[in-house]
Amino acid sequence: MRNMLPMKVLKNYAYNLSYQLLVIILPIITTPYVTRVFSSDDLGTYGYYNSIVTYFILLATLGVANYGTKEISGNRKTIRKNFWGIYTLQLGATILSLTLYILLCLTFSLMQNPVAYILGLSLLSKGLDISWLFQGLEDFRKITVRNISVKLVGVISIFLFIKSASDLYLYVFLLTIFELLGQLSMWLPAREFIGKPHFDWEYAKQHLKPVILLFLPQIAISLYVTLDRTMLGALASTKDVGIYDQALKLVNILLTLVTSLGSVMLPRVSNLLSSGNHKAVNKMHEMSFLIYNLVIFPIMAGMLIINDDFVNFFLGKDFQDARYAIAIMILRMFFIGWTNIMGIQILIPHNKNREFMLSTTIPAIVSVGLNLLFLPKLGYIGAAIVSVLTESLVWAIQLFFTRSYLRDVPIIGSMIKIMISSGLMYGILFFVKDLLNLPSMLNVGFAAILGAIIYISLILIFKVINLRDIKQQLFRNKGV
Repeated sequence: MRNMLPMKVLKNYAYNLSYQLLVIILPIITTPYVTRVFSSDDLGTYGYYNSIVTYFILLATLGVANYGTKEISGNRKTIRKNFWGIYTLQLGATILSLTLYILLCLTFSLMQNPVAYILGLSLLSKGLDISWLFQGLEDFRKITVRNISVKLVGVISIFLFIKSASDLYLYVFLLTIFELLGQLSMWLPAREFIGKPHFDWEYAKQHLKPVILLFLPQIAISLYVTLDRTMLGALASTKDVGIYDQALKLVNILLTLVTSLGSVMLPRVSNLLSSGNHKAVNKMHEMSFLIYNLVIFPIMAGMLIINDDFVNFFLGKDFQDARYAIAIMILRMFFIGWTNIMGIQILIPHNKNREFMLSTTIPAIVSVGLNLLFLPKLGYIGAAIVSVLTESLVWAIQLFFTRSYLRDVPIIGSMIKIMISSGLMYGILFFVKDLLNLPSMLNVGFAAILGAIIYISLILIFKVINLRDIKQQLFRNKGV
């Protein structure tokens, strides 16, 4: 059993990472096309209304994802009962959220826009989301296959049907409808685990308190993740929203490489804790920090090198200023990477819901004040600065709450070696870039290949990872 655990985690991470890589690749294909069809005002309009819908999506999902994953993983004998108890809450929250959103659209003239109406489908989509069931079962294959299939069809449809700026409403519709179809497709394979529908409001009430405790941090997270775009549209302009939104998307694309591990590790850590295997839990944390740091620091360094060239060919003329926001927001990667471990993999599995709530609520309140201060004068630059400051505050608070759990987890030694390797890679690329005056696209490709070779070589020289141990682990688990 001891040997099976790492391999199971690796398999799930491989499935999840394969999807996350697709999430990275597809926008790289579609974004240059979309940002040339639509202006920053067009995409800013979409970004603005999408930020508003996000608050209602938050209510619809009710913080069920992390809680449901943890409960399903830790109680494998009562899956059916737990699922319908938890989903009953999710369904009730979705109905309430959809009702409130319809009232908002009917009441406020600002919301009487086709984009706002179409995005209402997102609420229905999230209400049908049961991916947390498969995450709890550690069955990431089904999630991956579903997501990849839907994403590919969605991307093909964009190239087939989106031809001019007048297709903005169709573009928004395609984005939402394929998401809805993706959620519906998960219910068929779920039947063997959940059986026939059984809505139990009495049993659902037992889950209400812990779900609410996780819901409050989600509200807080949404405030500092989404409110910046809403406030940017209100205090600056939709053009600022468009530029900031594209910069944010590019940074988030890179973040998927990092955050994909969190959804894999949560059910594994919860399962190990339920069996009392604290030594294995510490090993899991050590592996998480190592993987995160190995990915985060070279991406940050590399992106600072290629930022200008990347934006130049990747985004349309109307979005070139996004490079300034990206240069600032790339720093978020470190803080988000670590909080993905400290919050999702440590605080939640250890039932430290209050601490998790405080770590998100306090920064959320601070971010509102900072946005009011920065956005009117600095626009999208101010939004980028506030996003980094907010994430750093989340990191500081969670580090304080998890310090006792991290005492037995070796982190610093390997991280210093990784930082040195990333710094050396940055220095070499900076020097080489000045010598070669290549076109933007070639510059990005060359820097990516050369940077990877330099970084991997340095990691092996500094013995951050041991190839012999990796080989032994793989051969030991072969056939599992």
